[in-house]
Amino acid sequence: MATILYSDGRQEERQPANGQHFQLAELQQIVEGHIEILPTKDGRIMVCNEESKLEGLPRNAQATALIAFPTPREMLELLRANSDIIFVGEITDGEVDYVAGTVLVCQDEEVR
Repeated sequence: MATILYSDGRQEERQPANGQHFQLAELQQIVEGHIEILPTKDGRIMVCNEESKLEGLPRNAQATALIAFPTPREMLELLRANSDIIFVGEITDGEVDYVAGTVLVCQDEEVR
């Protein structure tokens, strides 16, 4: 069973329309755009809108909590250790990254 996490804090359990696997069109409808898949801290996957921040979708706090984004300190250490990485922007003491918009959290085998 998969769960849709909305930016306003609501959650909704969802089964694939065909009863077995979520199809691309179904995933795009849920996240309202092109999909991006991220691994969660607990071994599931998160399907989200690839352009959510560009589209100005609201931050999704419950989805962000499921992803192991690096802390600002970890990001600085990574940049110092890898001179090939180019970082555009500013690293502050705040959050480095976040998830925006509506997402679907499920097991990897539920997506085809």
